[in-house]
Amino acid sequence: MEHSENHRDQAGPACRPGPAGALPQKVPAPASRPDDPPPTRQAAAAARRAGKNLWALARMIFVLALFVPLVVFMMYVNYTVDRSGIYQGDQYLRSVAQMLLSGQDITGYEQLNEQQRKILQILVNQFDPVPDTIVLGSSRIMQLDTRLAGLEDGQFFNCALTGADFYDIVGSFYLFDRAGKLPQNLIIGVDPWLFNTGAEATDARSDKELYAEFLTQKLGIPQEYEAEDPNLKWTSLYSPSYFQSNISYLLQSQGDVKRPQPVVGDLYNQLTEVKRYDGSLLYDRAFREQSQDAIDAAALYQTSNFAFVEYYTQVDSDRLEIFQSYLSYVKSLGVNVILILTPYHPIAYDNAAANADHYAGFMATEPAVRRVAAALDIPVYGSYNPHAIAGVSSADFYDGIHCRGECIAKFFPGVPAALENQANGVDVSLDYEITAEEAALRDSEASGDSGTEPV
Repeated sequence: MEHSENHRDQAGPACRPGPAGALPQKVPAPASRPDDPPPTRQAAAAARRAGKNLWALARMIFVLALFVPLVVFMMYVNYTVDRSGIYQGDQYLRSVAQMLLSGQDITGYEQLNEQQRKILQILVNQFDPVPDTIVLGSSRIMQLDTRLAGLEDGQFFNCALTGADFYDIVGSFYLFDRAGKLPQNLIIGVDPWLFNTGAEATDARSDKELYAEFLTQKLGIPQEYEAEDPNLKWTSLYSPSYFQSNISYLLQSQGDVKRPQPVVGDLYNQLTEVKRYDGSLLYDRAFREQSQDAIDAAALYQTSNFAFVEYYTQVDSDRLEIFQSYLSYVKSLGVNVILILTPYHPIAYDNAAANADHYAGFMATEPAVRRVAAALDIPVYGSYNPHAIAGVSSADFYDGIHCRGECIAKFFPGVPAALENQANGVDVSLDYEITAEEAALRDSEASGDSGTEPV
């Protein structure tokens, strides 16, 4: 028995016991395939694969190590510099509104571009009394101030909004109407894109819900609308274009980024935009003091993608009808209405006129607005055509679409004079179809210059 046990132990795993009394049977080893690599080759192949995976992982970690800090830095700059004020809180906005109401000019106001509509709501609720005259429109009418309006402090407030669209023009007035704070006079800067229903002419910041409420409650015109996504603002946090804008602002302000605050020192020597106490806008010194060559170059550049009207093929008839109903409603409340068409830089306008087929909507807007105004006995001052206004030249502009206050003074006499003109039936219309050549002849005749050389 001892010998038998020893034999089983020596046989090891290659043997297995048979039937009782039989000798242990040997178990054959698995046959090897001819294509199986030797153990050393298998290990080497596995090591190479692991090495490649580790190298790929290392490269990915390296790229992420470079990329993630850049993204984090971009988000940090966008959140902390925040040129357009996308992430400002409502409490701060109330303090900004209070600064304006207390008669203070505010520097760095462009940081609040994204919040202007909220500030306007606050202002409307706090106006006491409401200004006699308010202005609605876009940045193209922001140069109109108390002095140009011919009024006294407290009688005027410019409620224009950056990038204002049709929803803004209607909704902004509804804020006053809904609060029971109607002005005596309403000036509207009518931009050509108001009647362009394309996406390019609709500002994401405008309050579509407010617009829909006005049309439903006041005009009896139910409107479909889509509420703005509240999460949309967070996309600016990782926006490269917003980062570039913030870096530009950081450099412009020489690294001293401050939140909007009351102007200290010389009003006309500020490095950032200034929101005046009456709602009008004073551009920063560098922008105001551009060379004429730079201004003309900007106007030429803007012709390559004409603001909000590049794909504007025709005046939307439904929108024009709503506009007429809106003006009629405002007048029914006893509010005087004045429409202003601020001109475009000659380079920008002449390019549109020369390509009238492409800019058909732009060219058709002014006559359409004038027809509506005539039907409602509403005066229209100015023209998109700079040649229609005597004395206007390239020097009257900041760029292709924004004219200076001095330009507005050349065609708008102020509110008191405008009301007097209307009361007396004075025709203030212009020849908006005049060409540059015809305007030059007009101006030369007005100056007494026959255009001939003396004999």
